[in-house]
Amino acid sequence: MIAVPLLRSLPHHQVRVTDPFWSRWREVVAQVSLPGQYEQLEQTGRLEHFRRAAQRLVGGFTGFYFNESDVYKWLEAAAYVLDEVPSSGLRTQFDEAIGLVAAAQEEDGYLNTFFQLNHPKLKWRNLGSMHEMYCAGHLFEAAAAAHDCLRDDRLLSVACKLADHIAARFGPGKKLGYCGHEEIELGLLRLAEAANRPDYADLARWMIDVRGSRPSPFDLELDDAEAMTISSFAAHMLRKDGKYSGEYAQDHLPVREQSDVVGHAVRAMYLYAAAAEVADAELTAALHRAWNNLVGRRMYITGGIGPSHANEGFSVDYDLPNFSAYAETCAACGLIFWANGMLHRTGNSDFVDTMERGLYNGAISGISLDGSTYFYTNPLESRGNHKRTPWFSCACCPPNIARLIGSIGRYLASVDDDGFYLNIPAGLEAEFEVKGVKVKLTVESNYPWSGNVKVRVEPTRPVIFALRVRIPDWADDVQTDLPDQESDSEFESGYAVFRKTWRSGDVLTLDFEMDAKWVEANPKVRENLGRVALTRGPIVYCAESVDLKFPPQLFCVDPELPILAEPKSALHGMIDLAVEGLAQTEDFPDALYADAGSIALRPVTARFIPYFAWANRGASDMQVWFRQA
Repeated sequence: MIAVPLLRSLPHHQVRVTDPFWSRWREVVAQVSLPGQYEQLEQTGRLEHFRRAAQRLVGGFTGFYFNESDVYKWLEAAAYVLDEVPSSGLRTQFDEAIGLVAAAQEEDGYLNTFFQLNHPKLKWRNLGSMHEMYCAGHLFEAAAAAHDCLRDDRLLSVACKLADHIAARFGPGKKLGYCGHEEIELGLLRLAEAANRPDYADLARWMIDVRGSRPSPFDLELDDAEAMTISSFAAHMLRKDGKYSGEYAQDHLPVREQSDVVGHAVRAMYLYAAAAEVADAELTAALHRAWNNLVGRRMYITGGIGPSHANEGFSVDYDLPNFSAYAETCAACGLIFWANGMLHRTGNSDFVDTMERGLYNGAISGISLDGSTYFYTNPLESRGNHKRTPWFSCACCPPNIARLIGSIGRYLASVDDDGFYLNIPAGLEAEFEVKGVKVKLTVESNYPWSGNVKVRVEPTRPVIFALRVRIPDWADDVQTDLPDQESDSEFESGYAVFRKTWRSGDVLTLDFEMDAKWVEANPKVRENLGRVALTRGPIVYCAESVDLKFPPQLFCVDPELPILAEPKSALHGMIDLAVEGLAQTEDFPDALYADAGSIALRPVTARFIPYFAWANRGASDMQVWFRQA
């Protein structure tokens, strides 16, 4: 029996984000990121592939075989943004892209421009490597977003036609098949809700449950010599010591038997995010095991995940190198999706603590402050060798971070039949219904720079419900004030619960203490022995040579010394931190080695900036973890 999630997100149009932090990001995405990405979609041939497929031409596909998924993610992001920031230019691009996608679809519902143009005889024969279902999943999510945000169903009809094509071939009693790169499961769940097609959710659940079957369909595909000619790397990634393993694609065990997060990080996050939405008790227990392994042993302090370049994913417990960290932007986005799913499944705020860490650090570090350039990987140390770029040959990250920012309201608040959950106290306006009464709830804040939060509740008539406000794990002290409160607040699963008869004009105020803190890592993370990292509220900090005028690797801190918070308007009003410490000089005898004590030290005050803002002033040395003096 599938349990219904305890919580749910509000529809996009019922949550308006108003706070300075996310509103600025939304404007940047609308005015800079999405128009710039559309130009890249055109210049790199991604849109041209649809034109050629619409004309039923043969050949001409260039670039990665999954490139069309970037178009679908762009469409999803554009739908979110157009719902809140009307733009005639963006709307024209949105309409053009939808027209190209619809025209490229074949009569039987099939749609994948790589196979249509270059390999029409190999459709559905290389699921483990070639991302047909992955691309379909992103189309499904884009269609659902266009329906939910704009009441535009042009993509919905395309998506349903493709979903029906897939469902006619795969599922119970049909061919055993699922995708090497998970995503279709999430897409089917979104499409099921938007199109009111519960059978799509059933197919997603089946794909999750049969994953890890033996013999694996991916292993059988490896014997299809013709299909393998287009993915020579598949055997290397899916086999281990000459035998089929499947760890790279989370196909090593049935999901219900998995305990550790393994393989490609983005694939794992998308799988677990979908599983959280349909989990019964047994599957929920497996997700808890995997989650605990991730956050307890395999996650960076920034919420970045996946340290290894070799598989774009996980290695072993406590392997968290800073300089060589992969920590793909898409993986941080996926972590947020999974965390939100686990929150809704359980109602436990621990998942929001991790979701917030990823949102404010490891995910938005992937986009520049002006929205024009991006990081694919997000290391925690640099020696001037990392530079943001406008696009990538594998361009999954730019539209992914755009759709995350566009849908940010999905993560800030949730509801259930008993009331409202304020997961992250960012400024917003939400409209919801509880016990038959319509309620408008407004949050005023300057989060994450200030912990002062005001929540105004305006029901159409007095109504009893619970307003739950998450108490972050980083907050040592929280002050609350609710005049005329009828009873003391409770504390449940990490939320302060204010249950009362709410009347129009009731105001709850909160003040989250936001002192700067030094944090240390588990000693099993050998990379960080004797080192500390600096945080304030949900923000992780770093230091750059552009501020220090010397490499931050030379800086040592004394955690006992006070830290000063300083606004810095040059970086959009962010709070910087002034840290006193010692810097090693680079004066050294003319030799590679010398007696201990040859290095001189000098006292300095170092400026620390939010990690997500690094490398916005050109290439620079950067560091998150610092030696203790």
